[in-house]
Amino acid sequence: MSIESICTQCGTKSYKLRQNHRYIIKYLPWGESPVFLEINRRQFKCQKCKKPFSEKLDFVRKRRNYTKRLAETTLKEVLRSGIRSVAQKGLVTTEEIERMLKDARSDLPNSPPKNLKKLGIDEIALVKGKGNYCAVLIDLEKSVLIQIL
Repeated sequence: MSIESICTQCGTKSYKLRQNHRYIIKYLPWGESPVFLEINRRQFKCQKCKKPFSEKLDFVRKRRNYTKRLAETTLKEVLRSGIRSVAQKGLVTTEEIERMLKDARSDLPNSPPKNLKKLGIDEIALVKGKGNYCAVLIDLEKSVLIQIL
């Protein structure tokens, strides 16, 4: 593993390691057992702009404690069975699922879908009994999420 990273502020390659931080990240379960990754996330100090920054991890979104793969898998389960039933399994909380939905919404393209033949519309209760819902649009033929409203 190289001791270098790109500064998130100015884009300069930095070699000055400042600190190491250990993070526990939730990953996809192994059967019924939860899997947690212990990650050493290094912090560097940029020699050009003098600001500290943490290295970017491609498999985890910024300020999240779960992997992108866990988020994708969780959202597929939510579309099939709802937020509450997925959260009851105990791997992720309802708050984390709501955050995953917001992240997924920001990642979806704004352009209209191409060759759409069958549209599925579903509503998901964010909090049961509180009147907080979001609508989910799905391409039924491709099983692809189109939009979260």
